[in-house]
Amino acid sequence: LAEKMHRDRMNSIEHLRIIFYSIIKIPEKQALKLEKADILEMAVMFLRQKACSRANLIFARGFSQCLHEMLRHVSLHAHLPPRDQEEIKHFYVLQRIIMRLGSMLPNHSHLVYRSLKRTSSRNRVALWRPW
Repeated sequence: LAEKMHRDRMNSIEHLRIIFYSIIKIPEKQALKLEKADILEMAVMFLRQKACSRANLIFARGFSQCLHEMLRHVSLHAHLPPRDQEEIKHFYVLQRIIMRLGSMLPNHSHLVYRSLKRTSSRNRVALWRPW
């Protein structure tokens, strides 16, 4: 029973390795050199990045919605000069761009990987290994 559980865990790590290689597109020669601890470390970093990007997306959507409501209120209840009206239109355009970019981010794994590499190089903490 213990041996079966051990094999299942090893197979799970192998499945993680395959998933990461399909997402990140690492050449097969480099893929074989990664240790199990490296694969698990990549999984943790990926999940942290995913949670962070999801939080950023939620924040951007909330900010965009707030901006939209504020601009609508200002444009309805204030008599603004043409220059200010142009600035409000500019904010509407920016809001649409933010919404489009926010909806695109989760689908671009190469952006996540690039960001993941930057994060890992900046916040490099020594990985504890028992040997």
